[in-house]
Amino acid sequence: MNKEVEIFRDKLFKVADETARFCFLSRAKEFQLQSCQRLEELKVEATSLKKEMVKAKDEDSANALLSFEEMIMTAISELKMWVALKEDNPSSAWDYLINAQTAARTAMQAHSIANHLDRYIKRLNLLEKLLFPPQMFFSPGVIIKDSECSICGKEYGECDHVVGRAYMGEMCSRHIKKCEFNEISLVEEPANKQARIVTITDGPVIRDFLTWRAVPSESAEKQKDK
Repeated sequence: MNKEVEIFRDKLFKVADETARFCFLSRAKEFQLQSCQRLEELKVEATSLKKEMVKAKDEDSANALLSFEEMIMTAISELKMWVALKEDNPSSAWDYLINAQTAARTAMQAHSIANHLDRYIKRLNLLEKLLFPPQMFFSPGVIIKDSECSICGKEYGECDHVVGRAYMGEMCSRHIKKCEFNEISLVEEPANKQARIVTITDGPVIRDFLTWRAVPSESAEKQKDK
């Protein structure tokens, strides 16, 4: 690994340790927001350094910096989750938590330098169970007709790139260009935890599934606007 990258790694881990003290509900909101700002600045630095490593064709260092970017996004997302909960915005808090989980997994996929995040992911999964009620999710079944590789732009499957692997600082993904929807199922363990049931019918009342507050009906909203 490049020496500059090693220096950045040490800086990142130091900042991560310092900001982790604010990843609790009782910590003051202003410190959590300040930590987010500090991490955002660090992410800009990581992205700039990654571009240098890509230009130098140092794939290992570029992938390590991709991993660092995702680690930073994990920390930012968790901090923003706590802030959203304090602001009585559980829907945004849920999305931030799922973003944190996703970024942590991506960091581990990008480079072995993030292998220590396994324990942190378990913590995020525990927070999901403790802070939010059990959710139900939508899972679409699709037949993919046309897709391309995000790395080379070729038809996915006709190149050597593999989804979920890092190549010169970029994660490979499959861009679906054309598909046919087959079904939509309700599941407890989806691929995408942001595709969740938002409201539920409770007798004559429609409720927000996270807060259990009654959601104004469309007709009531129209009357209010008149």
